[in-house]
Amino acid sequence: MPRFSPSKDRITCYYYLLFIIHASSALSTTLKLGRLHSPSFFALNLASTSEDKSIIPTISPNNPTVRISSTLINSAIDVLEEQHFRRPDTPVDSILRKYIKQQSSQDDLPYDSEEKDALREIVLGVARSHCKIDCRLKQIRTECTPENRVIAHIVNVVDGEEKHPQREVAKQLSKSYTWLREFKRYDDSMMDLQTRLECPDWAWTGLNEAFPMQDELARQLEFLLRPPPLDLRVNTLKCKAGRDDALNAIQSAGFDANTTPWSPLGIRLDKRVPLETLPGLLDGVVEPQDEGSQLVASLLNARPGETIADYCAGTGGKTLAIAAQMQNKGRLYSMDVDGDRLERGRPRCTKAGVDNVQRQTVQADMSRKDKWCKRRNRTFDRVLVDAPCSGVGSWRRKPDARRTWGGVGYGTVDDGGDRLKELLPLQQGILRRAARLVKPGGRLVYVTCSLLPEENEHQIEEFLNCEEGETSGWRLDVPTDFVVPFEAGNGSYLRLTPAQHGTDGFFAAVLRRDEENEDSR
Repeated sequence: MPRFSPSKDRITCYYYLLFIIHASSALSTTLKLGRLHSPSFFALNLASTSEDKSIIPTISPNNPTVRISSTLINSAIDVLEEQHFRRPDTPVDSILRKYIKQQSSQDDLPYDSEEKDALREIVLGVARSHCKIDCRLKQIRTECTPENRVIAHIVNVVDGEEKHPQREVAKQLSKSYTWLREFKRYDDSMMDLQTRLECPDWAWTGLNEAFPMQDELARQLEFLLRPPPLDLRVNTLKCKAGRDDALNAIQSAGFDANTTPWSPLGIRLDKRVPLETLPGLLDGVVEPQDEGSQLVASLLNARPGETIADYCAGTGGKTLAIAAQMQNKGRLYSMDVDGDRLERGRPRCTKAGVDNVQRQTVQADMSRKDKWCKRRNRTFDRVLVDAPCSGVGSWRRKPDARRTWGGVGYGTVDDGGDRLKELLPLQQGILRRAARLVKPGGRLVYVTCSLLPEENEHQIEEFLNCEEGETSGWRLDVPTDFVVPFEAGNGSYLRLTPAQHGTDGFFAAVLRRDEENEDSR
């Protein structure tokens, strides 16, 4: 099996091989050492060791001045090859984190923070333009390999900026990879809209329903292709003075940070920075959380002393926000089918100073009753259902999820549609089970990080239209004073998008259970 390890000495090895081949007058057009590379690529004279990081600026849409070595370019190919050949269903960001961790443990001179960011930008940049790159490669009958995708991405970004500092590098790459000359003749205008917007088949119909005007659909999907900012939530359990104090500390440390436009507790950094360098983060004063996630958690309007559930809590990002709303007073249940995932949230609670959380593993099989939940039916003041979903709204953060979410391997059939069909009844089952926990007069908030109507509006409509047993007696309870207007579904639902709000994509519905009267008891 091909190795998966850092490749900082690869270029050096190539130089020796090229020398030997030249000496024997047997230079071939390509060299095979675990994978193909064009020999002329090495004529760029890029640095191959940590001691000599001379250097080309990163081919990054975000920051064209960060400098990277050729080793990092090869590392980007390594990461994408690992996904391409061995782990096609695994998010590339997960593979990248493992790769960097391995490299750091095996090398005396691990990547610094700028190199890690540069590597991440290349890898995720390829993911964001995957469909367009592959479309053009197929047009010129060139193999869609990780190496070719990386090279095409680099040249695309450089050619897209008239005064990009690496125009000369792009020219040399074009000489080395001769297919680039023909590749450049094709542009996005020659592709259909769905390909240009990097949208998989399984999501295309739903997104057209959500945004029926083509111009608006294009705008929404274009924003989902942009890298997200870094958002933080101020933890009021530890920062009693409020957001301004935390923001001033971050700004005083030299970071370009500002308040978020919607969340009263949010701080935004437009550029990615090492989290551990941010004042207050290691102390639990601030917590990384997208502004959209902050907003949907605040819809619960949790109050001190209440009994509240965060259903499908995962590692507890929204749990922490709810605990702060409760001022650590009352009972907050963090619930999930995965007990290990819940336990991973325990250190986060400790750091944040949260001590009113109880963790509860719930039954994963929706066809079976959950005894713990059954004993507590109609006892919770408020329940947040953070339902598992397709994650369409998080595409800017996880660009390759367009392919990996559906279990889509390279060259295999797109089965995202099949997975979505299996997910919909699960979402409805979770919504109904969580609804049984809410007491009369209590609030239920249903949330997804998807923009597909079948996961959002359609689920709520199905739930409200069912008048059987515990699902009866519910109504929409649209907040009239919420900071973001409810505009979806003729004003019935909250829909957040990167294009309109600058957040990840989220859907939220607020429901209230009718009060019991004497006749209904």
